[in-house]
Amino acid sequence: MTSLIIAALLLSPSADTLPVPHAYQRALQAETRSADGAPGARYWQQQVDYRIQASLDPAATTVTGSEVITYHNNSPNTLDRVVLDLGQNVYAPGNPRDRTVPVTGGFTLDQVVAQGTPIVLEKPRGAISMGTVADVPLPSPIAAGGTAELRIDWSYVVPEGTFRGGREGKDVFYMSQWYPQVAVYDDLRGWVRDPYMGDGEFYQEYGDFDVDLTAPAGWLVSATGVLQNVDDVLTPDAARRLRSTSRDGITHVVSRADRDAGRATAAGGSDGTLTWHYTAENVRDFAWGASDRYVWDATVAEYKRDDGSTESAAIYSLYRPEKPNWDRSAEFARHAIEFHSRWYSYPWPQMTVNEGVIGGGMEYPMITIIGGGRSPQSLYGTISHELGHMWCPMVVGSDERNYAWMDEGFATFAEDMASASLFPDVGPEGLATVNGYLRVAGSDDETPSMRPADLYGPFGNRGVASYQKPASVFRALRTILGPQLFDEAMRTYMRRWAFKHPHPLDLFHTFEDVAAENLAWYFYPWMYTTRVMDQAVVGVVQGDGIAAVQVEDHGDIPMPVIVEVTTASGNKVRTMAGVDVWRDKRASIEVKVDGAVTSVVLDPEQRFPDVNREDNRWTPTGS
Repeated sequence: MTSLIIAALLLSPSADTLPVPHAYQRALQAETRSADGAPGARYWQQQVDYRIQASLDPAATTVTGSEVITYHNNSPNTLDRVVLDLGQNVYAPGNPRDRTVPVTGGFTLDQVVAQGTPIVLEKPRGAISMGTVADVPLPSPIAAGGTAELRIDWSYVVPEGTFRGGREGKDVFYMSQWYPQVAVYDDLRGWVRDPYMGDGEFYQEYGDFDVDLTAPAGWLVSATGVLQNVDDVLTPDAARRLRSTSRDGITHVVSRADRDAGRATAAGGSDGTLTWHYTAENVRDFAWGASDRYVWDATVAEYKRDDGSTESAAIYSLYRPEKPNWDRSAEFARHAIEFHSRWYSYPWPQMTVNEGVIGGGMEYPMITIIGGGRSPQSLYGTISHELGHMWCPMVVGSDERNYAWMDEGFATFAEDMASASLFPDVGPEGLATVNGYLRVAGSDDETPSMRPADLYGPFGNRGVASYQKPASVFRALRTILGPQLFDEAMRTYMRRWAFKHPHPLDLFHTFEDVAAENLAWYFYPWMYTTRVMDQAVVGVVQGDGIAAVQVEDHGDIPMPVIVEVTTASGNKVRTMAGVDVWRDKRASIEVKVDGAVTSVVLDPEQRFPDVNREDNRWTPTGS
């Protein structure tokens, strides 16, 4: 039976269909999702607002905080509990994880109060610690359309630099997964209780943040959101420079000379601290960094909104000046925000890049952390990738833990395009990413992209399945649909799902809707399987000004065929045949030519991820 199914797939490119999970079927029936990929007429989404006061003690490497959470139940259901995400508990002893971490103890929850009533959280049965997900039973259920207030006091020891944040010694700190959050409750799964194990990232509700961050005077504090008390925390000269920032060049808000002379910030109060007040609207998370070794550069990004008007955002970079090439980081961030705004205009008033702590980069709304020694190309590529995440998943709020490719694949694809525009001499756009995927394509080490991030397994599978392969899939699809249609489909997807929670089917169906074409033949094999593409040119028959290029499909993903024919006069003629050319494993592609054919190349720009390019060329026997 299996062989018959495989044969049918090879004979008919349209035989594949996209699986529709039961939860998605129920959402279609409930009209919270639509068959064309748009949110349904009855789509709903929760909102969670936070008022947080926190302080950093660099000497003790601790953060202590208190928060008030206002939970808005916009669902049609009555809720008898609220579920907390306690991401910092990935560093607690006894919790399952798939990365090596320093064990610091995770959160200490000093007080949890729900609707005015103290709540005692219980550890999961058999667990040593609280885990990264905890239930808060409510004294009074929250009716549909109602709200509830939670108050939580907490603290934690900041771990030495890890894969998402932490500290570098006692000089540079980056706080991520640093406050108790409310988990997502959505139309597909209800409460989403997936544990944070390290590889899988985040799925979060949108809301407004009002945050006070206290640190020693002399420490620059950057964060998600907009600084509300500039004059309280900066010197008059630094405040003036900050307000005078423009797109014309880079403003040194706090220079190395300022830092070394003790003028990085205002003097501070009697206790030697300053409190930085940040607010952010309609974001899914909040992160912040602090250091007494940073300088602060600023510029402005400008880009077009959907209505054609010009918008701008402040660009900030905070870094240790001895780090190579970081004096260009604000320039790089400006370019990335302006380039990526071609998909959907950047919606927030600022973007900040912090240096240090981790080996790679990690994104949060309006702020990212990037570490490691880097060349200009490497620094730009990492900045561009992390800022690409401002669109996916910060604007388009996908479930990273279960569908990591939805944001990592897009960020890699967008990074490749942006890098090629700034560094055109580094090689063909996206080809290095495609080659990264091809190194494992079709091998026993490969896993499908459509798999939870914590289940990708070893051998670098997460990097291939969620970064390189989906970026290669986007790149090839842009060739098939054409740049204009592909870009319109991507913009439509972002407009439809901005500040909402899409499922992969919403992305697939949106592309089908815009392209007016069933694309299951494309999305299913590439995203749900480890099948491969392998086309080969096996001969040419020429006569009457037509070259019939004989092509065979040696793989198991039928794809369009791009053929470039070169004649004796040096003339090059290119054509592209649609996927329907594959009625069996052989195809004949006719190309009109003037003169004898001297060579044939399949896909000369290598836009498609063909696992064996050695058989993509043909020359006459004996030539």
